Amino acid sequence: MFIALEALDGVGKTTLAGDLAARLGGVSMDTPGPELRPLRTEVLTALGLHQAARCLFYAASVLVAGERARAVVDGGSTVVMDRYWLSTICYARARGVELEVAAIEAAVPAPDVTVLVTLDEAARQRRLHDRGYTDADRETLVSSFRERVLLEMTSADRAPHLRPTVVVDVTGADREAATERVVRGLLAAGLLQPRRH
Repeated sequence: MFIALEALDGVGKTTLAGDLAARLGGVSMDTPGPELRPLRTEVLTALGLHQAARCLFYAASVLVAGERARAVVDGGSTVVMDRYWLSTICYARARGVELEVAAIEAAVPAPDVTVLVTLDEAARQRRLHDRGYTDADRETLVSSFRERVLLEMTSADRAPHLRPTVVVDVTGADREAATERVVRGLLAAGLLQPRRH
């Protein structure tokens, strides 16, 4: 199964992706991926504040990561992807990007399920403070931006094969409990089979 995990910054998504992949005996992947991550700062600096160009950079990384993920899944393993198309397009829309991306969206390998992970805002901000803020983190501290991203992520007109299928609130959960909540959400949606003892 190909599982895409989406969330605002600071929710614990990266840790959760690794823990969930381990729990399901799968592989954790992320966008923009290990090859592009070291280049990301230089690329974004070169693109300046041109938000549409930045969106297209991330879109390109999603196409590559999705193709790799689908190959792994076709080989018999589960993939848990830390950020995918939903984050790419919803953050871009919240930044004012109005590109028509239907052709790109149609080419994005669809995950079998998209999980939107949520967390109480005060707890999310504490986590961001504790780890140190990035520029992207600071952006989500602005309530109007944060609400626009979440609205975009849950929008009914978002591509049905890419919008969240399961929403999981991890407020008050430690690492193990957060993973368990996602597993229960997948079970409740009929996307996982219960373990047999």
